[in-house]
Amino acid sequence: MTSKIPSPELLAPLSNWKSLEPQTNILRNADAFYFGLDTNFSMRARADNFSIDDLTKLVTTIHEAHRKCYLTTNILIYNTELVELHQTIQLAKDAGVDALICHDLATIMIAKQVGIPFHISTQANISNKIAAKFYESLGAERLILAREVNLEDIKDIVSEVSIPVECFVHGAMCTAVSGRCYLSADLMQHNSEFSANRGKCVQPCRRYFTFQGEEGELLDYDQFSGMFFNAKDLCMIGHIPELIEAGIASFKIEGRMRDPLYLTEVVGCYREAISSYYENTYTQEKVDKWLNKLTHVFNRGFHTGYYFNRPNIEDIEKNVRGNISTWQKKQIGKVTNYYRKAMAIEIDLFDEYLHEGQEIVIENRSSFFHKQIITSLQLEGALVEETPMANRENHIIVGIKVDRPVPINALVYIMENRSKPKIFPKKDHI
Repeated sequence: MTSKIPSPELLAPLSNWKSLEPQTNILRNADAFYFGLDTNFSMRARADNFSIDDLTKLVTTIHEAHRKCYLTTNILIYNTELVELHQTIQLAKDAGVDALICHDLATIMIAKQVGIPFHISTQANISNKIAAKFYESLGAERLILAREVNLEDIKDIVSEVSIPVECFVHGAMCTAVSGRCYLSADLMQHNSEFSANRGKCVQPCRRYFTFQGEEGELLDYDQFSGMFFNAKDLCMIGHIPELIEAGIASFKIEGRMRDPLYLTEVVGCYREAISSYYENTYTQEKVDKWLNKLTHVFNRGFHTGYYFNRPNIEDIEKNVRGNISTWQKKQIGKVTNYYRKAMAIEIDLFDEYLHEGQEIVIENRSSFFHKQIITSLQLEGALVEETPMANRENHIIVGIKVDRPVPINALVYIMENRSKPKIFPKKDHI
């Protein structure tokens, strides 16, 4: 029976405080969170990482929701950083961080000295049971396997260790083995600070390449040009039963550079999928519904990584850089008034039109509020089913009911289906 298999932890990324707004529901849907600090010891140095001054507040917020939190300290470490690293790890322990995510052996040794639990990062490229047992012998409390390990080898590793195994189930895939890449550093004038291993990769692999012959001739044909290294995103929403039954203890979602709307949809879909497995209601119809939702937020196209076979050219997005989703947020207005007693807002609508049953997104720079289904529209004091079309020259003031307070000047968006994704121009060659 499925109920005999322990439910895996659903591990979600945190990009900033907006990610934790109640309206995202990720505090409810995820079991644990991983995040970085502005001390730059994480693999996402370019993310909107949390301030070290906010560490205690962040941990308290997560723990009050009865969830766990893990701090990423998984880059390569230099001698000049050891003192600051030690201080950061001590602060993490004092704040109550549940575990560190480590890669460098110096980080592991300092974590042991300070006395804080640690997990071995995917950067360590654990791909076999001997390596897994080695890190277990060092005192690791969890192993985050390399993304290049197939499902059968994962099962073998799980059977050989007594500590939990964590695997990525959704998000960006690196063209190099678990991020061990020096292309960025090499192209950035041999500056090691821009190495993927230091968390500052500029992602040249996502660019358009054209091959040139030894005499200067350009081989500019379909088979010789494109974004050859631009891997599609991992998506395992259609294989949750296999992953659970393989004994994977934690399902990790990549995305510390993504916005709250992305996290809301992705975490929500995987929570539903895991719950459906244990409720014996996991069906292909539901998988199709989740996949449809996932295509509405940032994605480079989907594939199943290395779980079942090695990726091939079909798992590379050669023509479109970045997001291929045809669904984009489009700003159509802003909130000009909030009526507390009526639980309603006034919107200055300057683009498109609104109608009952439509879904809108309300947010501003510092907060993500929510997605809202319009249940009531008021125009010039009268209830209407839809508004006229607005534009920049003809604004429309409309009132709608809301289910929570919304600040004045919050922005109002709709999700627009732009049927043709942008094809990146070939002139940006490397």
